[in-house]
Amino acid sequence: MLEVTPVREDFVAEIAGVDLCAPPTPEIARELRAALDQYAVLVIPSQPLNEAQQLKVAEVFGPLEVSVGASIYNAKRPRRLDHAQLSDISNLDESGKLLEPGDIRRLINLSNQLWHTDSSFKKTPASASLLSAQEVAPVGGATEFADMRTVWDTLDPALQSRIGDLIAVHDYFYSRSLTGFDLDGIPPEWREMQPPVKQVLVRTLPHGNRRSLYLASHIRSIEGMDDEESKALLDELMALATQQQFIYRHRWRVGDLVIWDNRTTMHRGTKFDEKYRRAMRRATVQDTGPTVLQ
Repeated sequence: MLEVTPVREDFVAEIAGVDLCAPPTPEIARELRAALDQYAVLVIPSQPLNEAQQLKVAEVFGPLEVSVGASIYNAKRPRRLDHAQLSDISNLDESGKLLEPGDIRRLINLSNQLWHTDSSFKKTPASASLLSAQEVAPVGGATEFADMRTVWDTLDPALQSRIGDLIAVHDYFYSRSLTGFDLDGIPPEWREMQPPVKQVLVRTLPHGNRRSLYLASHIRSIEGMDDEESKALLDELMALATQQQFIYRHRWRVGDLVIWDNRTTMHRGTKFDEKYRRAMRRATVQDTGPTVLQ
């Protein structure tokens, strides 16, 4: 049986009493899913997982998606990781050396420092993500998580009524543009493989009958609004959602496995001195289907 220690009453819990290097038993799998439904973020220390072991744990939560890096921008060159279902959240190239400042992999990964939820730019977005740490920088590089269920609960009822049925347009390349990525240099076939998609702005969760604000830097616009009105609303919601009372900040240790629910959280990486090595990998689980018919 898992040892579950809540960090807050219903947001973030540390898990002990389990060795995930062995394939999870059906009982452990049920307990992990139940804990994630309740707490939205699970911190599991001392899990020195290899790639295959990490994928086995991820499969507890559903079918895995293929990394954008493996399928689009890094598809025709060697990767540091062996499995296409893993995203490389590191500053290392395929030979283990630090990435050059202009390397497209580094430039793409800079957008991880924006508040977002994983794969909201895909027709079927992500449910869970599992990030495993192999090397960490001595300072910086924490990951922050926002509790979007509580954010929704604390919004003014008039604002809830205003936004409850809105549809947002999520665009993978829009969020990259916010960190200075050269959009003019994007091959047309990349855009064809990853076009903008529609998602609800507020999600009704399949467990617990709660609602959650579904917000991300990937949102380019809100349907039915002009650019100015859309930006004003998104800026307002982002400012409300990232107030300190909603945030948990995780300082990484080697061997940490952190699992989060993308339907109920938003997250971002924080800056670190890139002279230090950082090696992490993420498995991402597909949700059960689109939030909006495309």
